[in-house]
Amino acid sequence: MELKLSIILLFICLVGFSQVEITGNEDLITLAKDFKFQHPMTVTSAKEIAIVKDRIKNGVEPQATAFKKLILAADSLQTFLPNPPDTFYISKGDPELRDSLWRSCSAAYTSALAYTYTGNEKYAIKAVEVLNTWARKNTAFTGKSIYLQLGAWFTPMLYSADLLNDYEGWKQEDRFLFKRWWKEQCLVNTIDVMRTKLNNWADAGVVGCMAAAVVFEDRELLEESLNELLSYYKANSTGKVASFGTSWKLANDSNGVYLPLEAVRELGRKGLTYSYLAMTTTVQSLEMARYAGYDFWTAKTPQGANFQGVIEQLFKWSILGEPFPWYKNPDNDKTVQVNTFEIANSNCILPTSMKDWLNTNRPVLGEQGDEYVTLNKGDIFNF
Repeated sequence: MELKLSIILLFICLVGFSQVEITGNEDLITLAKDFKFQHPMTVTSAKEIAIVKDRIKNGVEPQATAFKKLILAADSLQTFLPNPPDTFYISKGDPELRDSLWRSCSAAYTSALAYTYTGNEKYAIKAVEVLNTWARKNTAFTGKSIYLQLGAWFTPMLYSADLLNDYEGWKQEDRFLFKRWWKEQCLVNTIDVMRTKLNNWADAGVVGCMAAAVVFEDRELLEESLNELLSYYKANSTGKVASFGTSWKLANDSNGVYLPLEAVRELGRKGLTYSYLAMTTTVQSLEMARYAGYDFWTAKTPQGANFQGVIEQLFKWSILGEPFPWYKNPDNDKTVQVNTFEIANSNCILPTSMKDWLNTNRPVLGEQGDEYVTLNKGDIFNF
């Protein structure tokens, strides 16, 4: 009976997401007139939650172990006290400042997700406390790196808000205050970086804008974000100026399938680092696009490059140790931001080497993106 229930849930989930398969040749994405926002639709969906809950109940891996880690983290965060400043100055690439952002958004997201899977209100109360504290402080952000870091390191605050959409304990006046603060202090920066920048800065902007569009049910912003993703497959279709070739985002040549603007960072020494930074946010944007009904995983550039190819190539360089064309021994921190591989696994048929690596290293708890991606996605589609 339990096996039958799992099969039924999986079938419902697969059927429930009828997708428009993007080819990359489309000129414009326009949401249907009858499009409706559903919650959650940032890191997971109601149908996927049902599948994961069933796997947790029956002790199915990788969810069983990943769930235990989530609860341990959520319980430890019951004593977390958010203490946002009046003004948060973010200088370029300062890890201490990034960590400060991450601690709060991770506390909110971890707690909201624990509430989602358990129904225990103590977790929702903690998540709401974090969101409300920042909104009531009305923290302003300054510094040269706010555009990048707010998208890349602070977006999980929105994942928490999305998961708490139906939680009655989050009062309407507090929701309004959070929305106003986010739009005035955070979204204005992520919109700017999405519209004006290239490489991983643009990726950070897209994930921040797309999550905000979902949480605040902003159709126009969601359409703009989807079309920014679409521009990744075209030759400078956004009017942005690139310094190379016919496509500023994806390349497919004798070096492999890769992100040209990331691979050459610091003459290649930081090529893997920045490829990870770009992909860990991009794959999350691809998931939100999927929840909105648009499957970008099938899209290709005119040269045949797609994100599955980028991810598989990154795995070969970073995990398997294949030679990196631009630098002999590039920086290669494999301990974080590997949510990329788990999300790809839930959308693509990956090589056995990647599946084996995931089975050995789960649960992956990469920073940025969905840090609980193994719990939310691991093997639920059985690719």
